[in-house]
Amino acid sequence: MSTNKEGAIPSPIRRDTVVMGRADFFSVVLRLIGVELYKFRRRSMSKILSVIAILVMLIAFFALALTPIIIARNDVSSFLPPSCKSVPRPGIDACLDHKPTATELQRAAQSKEETVKQTSVALRLPDSLYTANTIAQSIGLLLIVILAGTIVGGEYSVSTIRLMFTRGPTRTQFILSKVGTTLACIVIGLCTVLLIGVSFGAILNLFTGITTDFAFLSGSWVLHLLFYLLFSILGLFMYAMIALCLATLGRTTAAGVAGALVWWVLESVLGQLLDATGTQIGGIFGEILKGIPTYFIGNNINTLLQDQVEYMLGRSPSLTSDIHALLVLIFYLVVFIGLAWWITKRRDVTN
Repeated sequence: MSTNKEGAIPSPIRRDTVVMGRADFFSVVLRLIGVELYKFRRRSMSKILSVIAILVMLIAFFALALTPIIIARNDVSSFLPPSCKSVPRPGIDACLDHKPTATELQRAAQSKEETVKQTSVALRLPDSLYTANTIAQSIGLLLIVILAGTIVGGEYSVSTIRLMFTRGPTRTQFILSKVGTTLACIVIGLCTVLLIGVSFGAILNLFTGITTDFAFLSGSWVLHLLFYLLFSILGLFMYAMIALCLATLGRTTAAGVAGALVWWVLESVLGQLLDATGTQIGGIFGEILKGIPTYFIGNNINTLLQDQVEYMLGRSPSLTSDIHALLVLIFYLVVFIGLAWWITKRRDVTN
């Protein structure tokens, strides 16, 4: 009986154009993030969401600019007291029974300028940044929840999850790449939308005739601006992780999107209900009920943002400490990301 000895299978010969990257853990995660970002850039959905965010920002600033621009185009005479002929019961200072003097015209011009300045404050820095971020947080939450729900739920919907788990990357690398991609989209999207909003507000402000005073600009202000942006990113990232976790649990995009939006609405409703109930009941139990909303995601995000706005715009500070808010949010992040990772590691995707 003869036996055949088989030699070792030779390694496949790769073309010179194929560049193999490093195979360590985080290098693979970074490449997976790059692949996800490339897929988002090619998808129509990401382009539609980007256009919606930009349009909402432009329309909102245009709506805010209408009133001051119209006032700025009005004649100075519209800020003078009305003619006595048009007033049924003329008083001493209520109407004019003579031709306006130079002093009265100057006073009317000052009144006009002050009115335009007050109504157009949202178009100029630093208030325009706060205005743009408020708009971005509202529309951005909806858009990023859709994005985060799709990034995982889509893998289950089209059954590419099994292919992903058999092509080399581990399940931990898979879930970390989804988290990293979501964070990258939030950073790029929020910074871009804020830049567009502030720039468009500055352009519209030119039509009001009011100049921007940059006396607020200092090293301390820039530091608080950076914290403000980081906490704004964190706020969107929190709800994105809710969508990612629920999409992983439910294996569908709808579960992630609907679950995160319901969570956001329930926090607002329950927060007001618990506060009103606690005020009515009073006592220790009432204080406990009023303290429960301090552990909600939205309230802690608002705490972090409000404390930075205090330094940037001189607004009132929040009643909750930043340390408390950060600890609560970190706990939620560990729960949501950890649960998504645990489900991904233990789930059977062969069926």
